[in-house]
Amino acid sequence: FLATLNRCVLTDNTASGGGGGADSCALNNCLLTGNTAPEGGGTWGSTLTNCTLAGNSATSSGGGAFYSTLWNSIVFFNTAVTNGPNYWNPGGGFSLNYCCTTPLPTNGVGNLTDAPLFVDYPGGNLRLQAGSPGIDAGTNAYAAGPTDFDGLPRIVGGTVDLGAYEFQGAGP
Repeated sequence: FLATLNRCVLTDNTASGGGGGADSCALNNCLLTGNTAPEGGGTWGSTLTNCTLAGNSATSSGGGAFYSTLWNSIVFFNTAVTNGPNYWNPGGGFSLNYCCTTPLPTNGVGNLTDAPLFVDYPGGNLRLQAGSPGIDAGTNAYAAGPTDFDGLPRIVGGTVDLGAYEFQGAGP
């Protein structure tokens, strides 16, 4: 990998090649939003664990992720002109595992296609709200460290959540 990024925000970047947000990186508990590239608007050739990719775009393929392996992540609300608005893995060499995305990936296990139910997607709050299908839907074997993007406990309720934020409960 070119770099390992933990608890980072990659937003509003543009690349002329692949990976508007990140190219050939390892990302843990990161947010990727508003990035653009011909292939892999969010990321290209990377490994992501407990990340949220939303609102990225590709002028060709893989609006969220292209040729990438994802664990416990959310890849939703991305766009691509040609193929794979959320992800594109032609040839099947990479996989999505325990991810919230659409359509259902052919490579990987534990994925779901229901909308993630962010607290306020238009307002930029990509935390999970109560009742989100991403709560307790991951695999603890690939939990991205002891804390989430906010620095709060990564596992609440026994099983890791999908995305950069761990649902901490409905509050007081």
